[in-house]
Amino acid sequence: MKQDLTGQSFGRLTVVEEEKRAGNHRYWRCRCTCGNETVVEESHLKSGHTKSCGCYRKVLPRRRSIDLRGHRYGRLTVLGPASEHDGRMNQWECLCDCGNHVVCSRDNLRSGNTQSCGCLGQEKRKENMKKAIHFVEGTCVERIACRRTCANNTSGHRGVYRRENNRWRASIGFQGKIYNLGSFRDYEDAVNARLMAEKELYDPFLQKYEKEKGQKEGK
Repeated sequence: MKQDLTGQSFGRLTVVEEEKRAGNHRYWRCRCTCGNETVVEESHLKSGHTKSCGCYRKVLPRRRSIDLRGHRYGRLTVLGPASEHDGRMNQWECLCDCGNHVVCSRDNLRSGNTQSCGCLGQEKRKENMKKAIHFVEGTCVERIACRRTCANNTSGHRGVYRRENNRWRASIGFQGKIYNLGSFRDYEDAVNARLMAEKELYDPFLQKYEKEKGQKEGK
């Protein structure tokens, strides 16, 4: 004998009436608690396979999602979800200690990959640069050791510049002072003057620095 399911509830669904369809299976029109109606096969209702019009699948991930509001990750305080997709709260708006707002993914926050709006990384890079540069007696050791020509130099050699009268001027900076090495008609003479000054000023200074450094490390 066929059972009348009208008025019975299955999960979020309440049976309204039987839906006549061809075939051996029985179907029932149901109203979901969200207000939508849907047609469900009788066996799916009784077995619990279908419990809603489909809205339950959207709500379930949200329930399973961890609410990160108020949590702190490094310098970030989570304010609330920034967006949702299929009920999942994957993106969160955060306030950094520096005052900036930033949107971060849940996974990056919880794994520790994101700990600030970016200010933390900038500070670390500046600190690492400071550690990599050594100033001794007003002189940057790394700068005079590399002898690299600056990008804004137009002569092709560091410390050599063309003057308005088409002569070449050579100079060198050392221990906070600029030394004028003279004005030359030929470019090669200006370069040689600069190289000589580097040999007389830079080389003894670097040798002394390396010697003292080695003595400190040997202690």
